[in-house]
Amino acid sequence: MKALSALAIALLLLLPVASHAAEARLTIGGDQYAAGQAASIAEAVTHDAFAAGYDVTLKAPVAGDAHLAGFNVNVDSDVTGDLYAAGATVNVRGTVGGDVTAFGSTVSLRAGQPVTGNVRLVGSSVTLDTPVSGAGIVTAQTLNLNARVAGDLEFFGENVVFGPAASVAGVVTIHARKEIPVPETVASADRVKLIQLEDTDYASEAGKTADHVVRSIWPAVWAVALWWLLLGVMGILFITLATRLVVTLEAVSRKRPFRSIGLGLLSFAAVLGLVPVFALTLVGIFLLPFVLIFVVLACALAYLAGTYLVGARIASALLPVDTNLKRVGLLAVSIIVAGLLGMIPVIGWLITLLLLVFGFGTIAVVTMVRWSRQDVERIAAAETQAAAAPGNP
Repeated sequence: MKALSALAIALLLLLPVASHAAEARLTIGGDQYAAGQAASIAEAVTHDAFAAGYDVTLKAPVAGDAHLAGFNVNVDSDVTGDLYAAGATVNVRGTVGGDVTAFGSTVSLRAGQPVTGNVRLVGSSVTLDTPVSGAGIVTAQTLNLNARVAGDLEFFGENVVFGPAASVAGVVTIHARKEIPVPETVASADRVKLIQLEDTDYASEAGKTADHVVRSIWPAVWAVALWWLLLGVMGILFITLATRLVVTLEAVSRKRPFRSIGLGLLSFAAVLGLVPVFALTLVGIFLLPFVLIFVVLACALAYLAGTYLVGARIASALLPVDTNLKRVGLLAVSIIVAGLLGMIPVIGWLITLLLLVFGFGTIAVVTMVRWSRQDVERIAAAETQAAAAPGNP
């Protein structure tokens, strides 16, 4: 529960930012957070470390606990406290002063110094080449053990390969469908227990799994539908109550799209930058919840604007969009199509980012034009007044 809670905190803090950026970082209270396509922690951490992304690397020592999640997770530095790691591939080469909890397809521990606490490892292939001062529990198809375990060892799986340095000082308990011989050099026969597992009805289990997947997918479907509905309601309100603004945005979006994208990147970065800026001051920390709400609303409105405006650009080449009824219909189609495109693996988040940035940029252009018009009027009035003043040429 502790690992799940910690990883949830890291994801909630940084994944909404990192989903639209290469990497996001945050340091607060001695904790370091990193998230993105390639997330790495390269500076010493005085408290706890949190990282999530595709390639996650810990390159600096951590004085507290480390919580890492990604596709490739590499721990190349020491962790004074506990280590929690999850990924397709997890490699631990640094020394861990507490417990190690790791999940993955391939999990390997190859540190030179012993793990001070216990190890809990789950994977298809698990390699334990690091001495363990505590106990170990491993679930794997194959366990490669080539180190000393000072406590008990519990194994659930199919096969164990014992290396020349393998030994267990405590009790070895093996849960498997067939007997796995344990050499005397690893543990004496009186300290070895074999608990034979019954063969599983895979067809029945597969049916149960499929039924569970089908049932569990509905909450996600309803969540997506609710998000689309919320965007649609917001868009209809703007179309019906601020038609002039919508028409202005449409006109601006038809010309110079790269200008809008460039300004959108700057605007998006400025909005996200409010979070660390407010977090730096004592007063700002109390205002941080309101800043986060503003960032979420701004991003939602920008995404909505970008989705509708891109759809309007495409639709205007086929038919005129000159009534609010047509705009509402176009809005509904654009939200659904953009949502489906955003679900495409690898490139989906890029499409979402492009729509978000385009919306930010178009809104920024309209805002700057209105401000500029007011500034021109003020400057002209000031110059006229200065020219009429006595003594001025």
